Amino acid sequence: MSRLNPASVLEEGAVKRNPKLILALTFIAACSLVLTGCSTMSAGPPMLQASTTATITSTAFTITSSSVPFAVESTPYSASLTASGGEPPYQWSIVSGALPAGLQLGASTGTLSGSATQAGAFPFSVHVTDAAAHSAQRNLTLQVSAANLCGPPTYNCSRTDFNVVQVPSSAPNVGNLAGANTIVTDPDFGNPIVRITDWNTDPGMPANGRQWISAASASSNENIWNLNSTLFIVQAIGAAGYPFSFNPTTMQASRLYVTSHPSTGGLRLSDGGFWSRSDPNVLYTSSGTVISKYDFSDRVNTPSPQAVYDFTSSPHCLPTGFQATWFARGGVSAGDTVFGMVFSDRGAQGTGVYAVAYKPGSGCTLLNTQTGQVTGDWGTTGTIGIPDRWTIHNSKVSLDGDWMMVSPQNCMSSSCSAGPYFWQIGTTTVNSCGQGKRCSGHATEGYSHFINNPNTGDQVSRLFSDPSVVAELTPILPPGLQTPLDEHPSWNNADPADSLPFFLSFWSPITPFPAPWYNEITGVAVEGSGRVWRFAHNFITTKSQIFCTQYGIGSVSQDGRFFLWSSDWMGTLGSQSGAQACTVGQDCRGDVFVVELR
Repeated sequence: MSRLNPASVLEEGAVKRNPKLILALTFIAACSLVLTGCSTMSAGPPMLQASTTATITSTAFTITSSSVPFAVESTPYSASLTASGGEPPYQWSIVSGALPAGLQLGASTGTLSGSATQAGAFPFSVHVTDAAAHSAQRNLTLQVSAANLCGPPTYNCSRTDFNVVQVPSSAPNVGNLAGANTIVTDPDFGNPIVRITDWNTDPGMPANGRQWISAASASSNENIWNLNSTLFIVQAIGAAGYPFSFNPTTMQASRLYVTSHPSTGGLRLSDGGFWSRSDPNVLYTSSGTVISKYDFSDRVNTPSPQAVYDFTSSPHCLPTGFQATWFARGGVSAGDTVFGMVFSDRGAQGTGVYAVAYKPGSGCTLLNTQTGQVTGDWGTTGTIGIPDRWTIHNSKVSLDGDWMMVSPQNCMSSSCSAGPYFWQIGTTTVNSCGQGKRCSGHATEGYSHFINNPNTGDQVSRLFSDPSVVAELTPILPPGLQTPLDEHPSWNNADPADSLPFFLSFWSPITPFPAPWYNEITGVAVEGSGRVWRFAHNFITTKSQIFCTQYGIGSVSQDGRFFLWSSDWMGTLGSQSGAQACTVGQDCRGDVFVVELR
């Protein structure tokens, strides 16, 4: 449990209840009327004479919206600008630049709304004033895409054919040890790709650790992009986390807080994290049994982690004195309404039996997969309705917050399901695919559906509430598909109807490729049409000694505009020792790349 800061208690209590709190500050210490030195104190405003009063607010008045979501031409649009630290009501206005024709800014609401009548990039400067006459200003750009042209949800600028496309004899030149922010165009699919990391991404990292991946968990389900593709996080092979800012228009990335952390090239976290699904500036992390968050609204001063919840804080959750030896993040649902994790106190991955979920305002609910017991601060408690007992491999929370997918590692009962279990969070209901129901293979989850690939190139879908019923998503497969052919799917862009495509990166060591999709980044339609969009080669050798890089594992952004993945770029990125040449499968480096999904 983290200890409360008295200053934060004051802010949450007195100041937030009375934002005009007037404190008479007695001048006792040696601080003259010339506010030298005192004006830079972070704990509050300058100290004044005894008879003087000062108005203290919890934070400086600022516009917290650092970007706005992209719009589509002739399509209804709505996005809210936000500010903090001032005294409502606010008055908003545009002081320079202009919105595209068809869009308006609500003066009292800060809402951008309407339908843009033209495509393009529209820079503007927004100004806001609060009731106490404080003001703030920020420069923003609204990107408007042409209607039904490129990008989500139809991706009309990308290929859907079944033509076999071999990997180029040489990968596009993105540099060797250096080359971050180099943009190339895929020679066969036409989509832009940017290199994100290189040897210099973290100068403080030991030489053999300067290899960057999408996620140390090796899961394609990690939510590594924020809401509007302006921030993402990647990791080193040693699990250190690196949050980046990203310009979705120029496709240029930058480390955060470089000035404050010069030795590591910017902010370096001890682990990775997952982004909020309601606030584009919030990143959630976890350590042991505690979930914390970082708020990146202030891009000048490095934020400190703020505790969100400790799973040992409730007598109905993890046992008293619990010491986690392994944990995995199940992520957070839409609106940040449910957080999920799984834990072990007896060893590494595959030994845990605790699946837990936290609902803000309600507390914890827990499923013990060894005993079959559900306990909690809310919901139903008791014994689950199936006899299966198992240890946990990993878990993910559905985007509606109702279900947790809990994958088994070892069976602890007379029989177990062949695939994952679906726990209806806060109840004793646990569903499974049973035996022979094509529930195997790598999987991803939306709001109410679970998608997996049970066979070569095959994709199927089922409801969490009834996993025995299977829907074919790829009823027509291209001829020539051969094994081995593996893929890791990602569906962070899912909508409440689960109607949007999901994305994946294929892997196979077979050369030449016998069919399309081999070692490509693709998208798959979910309505059963069998459409598969082809966006780029992933340029993996398939032989990397780094797991994520070997399989080209990556994740789609929440807005469906970008896909980030790990690649050794056909062995052209230099050696992990710092030499320019390397031997594939032994010491070649890996880096992180982003492709625009058009």
